[in-house]
Amino acid sequence: MTDLEGMPSYFWLTSSRLKEPIQDDVPYTAQALRQDLTRVRSAWNECQAHRERDAIYSYLTAVFDLVAWWAAENYAAARTRKALRLQNIWPSDHEEPFAAIIRCTADPAKVDKRTRSKWSRTLRYAAEYKPSSEPLERFIKRRGGINACAGRFAKYLSPSQKAPVNDSAPRGPTGSRLL
Repeated sequence: MTDLEGMPSYFWLTSSRLKEPIQDDVPYTAQALRQDLTRVRSAWNECQAHRERDAIYSYLTAVFDLVAWWAAENYAAARTRKALRLQNIWPSDHEEPFAAIIRCTADPAKVDKRTRSKWSRTLRYAAEYKPSSEPLERFIKRRGGINACAGRFAKYLSPSQKAPVNDSAPRGPTGSRLL
Protein backbone atom coordinates (compact mmCIF):
# COMPACT_ATOMS: atom_id res chain seq x y z
CA MET A 1 0.00 0.00 0.00
CA THR A 2 1.25 3.47 -0.86
CA ASP A 3 -0.12 6.93 -0.40
CA LEU A 4 -0.38 9.65 -3.05
CA GLU A 5 3.31 10.57 -2.87
CA GLY A 6 4.52 7.00 -3.41
CA MET A 7 5.46 6.55 0.27
CA PRO A 8 4.27 3.49 2.17
CA SER A 9 0.90 3.96 3.82
CA TYR A 10 0.57 2.90 7.42
CA PHE A 11 -3.15 3.60 7.63
CA TRP A 12 -3.86 -0.10 7.96
CA LEU A 13 -1.98 -0.18 11.30
CA THR A 14 -4.48 2.18 12.88
CA SER A 15 -7.58 1.32 10.92
CA SER A 16 -10.74 0.79 12.92
CA ARG A 17 -11.41 -2.24 10.72
CA LEU A 18 -8.86 -4.26 12.70
CA LYS A 19 -10.45 -6.78 15.02
CA GLU A 20 -7.61 -6.53 17.56
CA PRO A 21 -5.27 -3.60 18.19
CA ILE A 22 -1.68 -4.20 17.21
CA GLN A 23 0.57 -4.71 20.21
CA ASP A 24 3.13 -1.91 20.02
CA ASP A 25 4.77 -2.10 23.42
CA VAL A 26 8.00 -3.93 23.99
CA PRO A 27 7.50 -6.92 26.31
CA TYR A 28 9.14 -6.79 29.73
CA THR A 29 11.08 -10.04 29.67
CA ALA A 30 12.52 -12.03 32.54
CA GLN A 31 15.96 -10.91 31.33
CA ALA A 32 14.91 -7.25 31.56
CA LEU A 33 13.61 -7.87 35.06
CA ARG A 34 16.88 -9.55 36.04
CA GLN A 35 18.80 -6.54 34.73
CA ASP A 36 16.60 -4.15 36.72
CA LEU A 37 17.11 -6.20 39.88
CA THR A 38 20.86 -6.30 39.21
CA ARG A 39 20.89 -2.50 38.88
CA VAL A 40 19.08 -2.11 42.22
CA ARG A 41 21.34 -4.73 43.83
CA SER A 42 24.35 -2.76 42.54
CA ALA A 43 22.94 0.33 44.25
CA TRP A 44 22.72 -1.75 47.45
CA ASN A 45 26.34 -2.90 47.11
CA GLU A 46 27.46 0.65 46.38
CA CYS A 47 25.71 2.09 49.42
CA GLN A 48 27.21 -0.66 51.59
CA ALA A 49 30.68 0.14 50.27
CA HIS A 50 30.31 3.72 51.51
CA ARG A 51 29.91 4.01 55.23
CA GLU A 52 28.44 7.51 55.03
CA ARG A 53 25.21 8.15 56.91
CA ASP A 54 23.26 9.16 53.81
CA ALA A 55 24.53 6.38 51.51
CA ILE A 56 21.27 4.47 51.91
CA TYR A 57 19.37 7.11 49.92
CA SER A 58 20.94 6.02 46.63
CA TYR A 59 19.65 2.50 47.24
CA LEU A 60 16.19 3.66 48.32
CA THR A 61 16.03 5.87 45.23
CA ALA A 62 16.81 2.88 42.99
CA VAL A 63 14.05 0.84 44.67
CA PHE A 64 11.62 3.77 44.52
CA ASP A 65 12.29 4.50 40.85
CA LEU A 66 11.84 0.87 39.79
CA VAL A 67 8.55 0.35 41.64
CA ALA A 68 7.22 3.78 40.62
CA TRP A 69 7.91 2.92 36.97
CA TRP A 70 6.08 -0.39 37.35
CA ALA A 71 3.18 1.32 39.12
CA ALA A 72 2.90 3.93 36.35
CA GLU A 73 2.46 1.06 33.88
CA ASN A 74 -0.01 -0.72 36.23
CA TYR A 75 2.27 -3.75 36.51
CA ALA A 76 3.71 -3.33 40.01
CA ALA A 77 1.97 -6.34 41.56
CA ALA A 78 2.64 -8.75 38.69
CA ARG A 79 6.28 -7.74 38.27
CA THR A 80 6.81 -7.90 42.03
CA ARG A 81 5.60 -11.51 42.11
CA LYS A 82 7.78 -12.33 39.11
CA ALA A 83 10.82 -10.70 40.77
CA LEU A 84 10.30 -12.72 43.93
CA ARG A 85 9.99 -15.95 41.94
CA LEU A 86 13.20 -15.15 40.02
CA GLN A 87 14.96 -14.90 43.39
CA ASN A 88 13.41 -18.22 44.51
CA ILE A 89 11.32 -16.42 47.12
CA TRP A 90 7.76 -17.63 47.42
CA PRO A 91 5.55 -14.51 47.14
CA SER A 92 2.76 -14.05 49.66
CA ASP A 93 -0.61 -12.52 48.85
CA HIS A 94 0.27 -9.50 50.97
CA GLU A 95 3.72 -8.77 49.56
CA GLU A 96 4.02 -5.03 49.06
CA PRO A 97 6.11 -4.02 45.97
CA PHE A 98 8.68 -1.81 47.75
CA ALA A 99 9.25 -4.41 50.48
CA ALA A 100 9.50 -7.18 47.90
CA ILE A 101 12.17 -5.39 45.86
CA ILE A 102 14.12 -4.65 49.03
CA ARG A 103 13.78 -8.33 49.90
CA CYS A 104 15.11 -9.29 46.45
CA THR A 105 18.06 -6.90 46.39
CA ALA A 106 19.32 -6.18 49.93
CA ASP A 107 21.42 -8.49 52.07
CA PRO A 108 18.99 -10.26 54.44
CA ALA A 109 21.73 -10.44 57.08
CA LYS A 110 21.78 -6.63 57.18
CA VAL A 111 18.12 -5.81 56.48
CA ASP A 112 15.68 -7.58 58.76
CA LYS A 113 11.91 -7.54 58.31
CA ARG A 114 11.49 -4.52 60.60
CA THR A 115 13.97 -2.43 58.62
CA ARG A 116 12.42 -3.62 55.36
CA SER A 117 9.00 -2.61 56.65
CA LYS A 118 10.23 0.82 57.75
CA TRP A 119 11.88 1.50 54.39
CA SER A 120 8.80 0.26 52.56
CA ARG A 121 6.50 2.55 54.57
CA THR A 122 8.85 5.45 53.87
CA LEU A 123 8.79 4.75 50.12
CA ARG A 124 4.99 4.33 50.08
CA TYR A 125 4.67 7.65 51.88
CA ALA A 126 6.95 9.26 49.28
CA ALA A 127 4.97 7.66 46.45
CA GLU A 128 1.86 9.37 47.80
CA TYR A 129 3.24 12.82 48.68
CA LYS A 130 6.57 13.46 46.92
CA PRO A 131 6.40 15.92 44.03
CA SER A 132 7.83 14.31 40.90
CA SER A 133 10.36 17.12 40.52
CA GLU A 134 11.85 16.66 44.00
CA PRO A 135 14.62 14.10 44.56
CA LEU A 136 13.67 11.34 46.99
CA GLU A 137 16.49 12.09 49.43
CA ARG A 138 15.53 15.75 49.69
CA PHE A 139 11.86 14.88 50.18
CA ILE A 140 12.58 12.38 52.95
CA LYS A 141 14.98 14.72 54.74
CA ARG A 142 12.56 17.64 54.41
CA ARG A 143 9.86 15.47 56.00
CA GLY A 144 12.07 14.58 58.97
CA GLY A 145 13.97 11.53 57.75
CA ILE A 146 13.27 7.87 57.17
CA ASN A 147 11.78 7.19 60.59
CA ALA A 148 9.49 10.22 60.42
CA CYS A 149 8.23 9.33 56.93
CA ALA A 150 7.61 5.72 57.98
CA GLY A 151 5.69 6.99 60.99
CA ARG A 152 3.64 9.35 58.85
CA PHE A 153 2.74 6.54 56.52
CA ALA A 154 1.64 4.39 59.44
CA LYS A 155 -0.40 7.26 60.87
CA TYR A 156 -1.93 8.76 57.72
CA LEU A 157 -1.91 6.15 54.98
CA SER A 158 -2.26 2.78 56.62
CA PRO A 159 -4.79 0.47 54.95
CA SER A 160 -7.15 0.89 57.92
CA GLN A 161 -7.25 4.65 57.28
CA LYS A 162 -10.68 5.48 55.81
CA ALA A 163 -9.93 8.89 54.31
CA PRO A 164 -6.61 10.41 53.27
CA VAL A 165 -5.26 13.04 55.62
CA ASN A 166 -3.80 16.28 54.32
CA ASP A 167 -0.16 16.11 55.35
CA SER A 168 0.56 19.71 54.48
CA ALA A 169 -0.63 20.99 57.87
CA PRO A 170 1.52 23.71 59.47
CA ARG A 171 4.53 22.45 61.40
CA GLY A 172 6.20 23.74 64.54
CA PRO A 173 9.95 24.31 64.94
CA THR A 174 10.52 20.63 65.81
CA GLY A 175 8.66 19.48 62.68
CA SER A 176 5.60 18.27 64.56
CA ARG A 177 2.13 19.08 63.26
CA LEU A 178 0.51 22.10 64.84
CA LEU A 179 -3.04 20.88 64.24
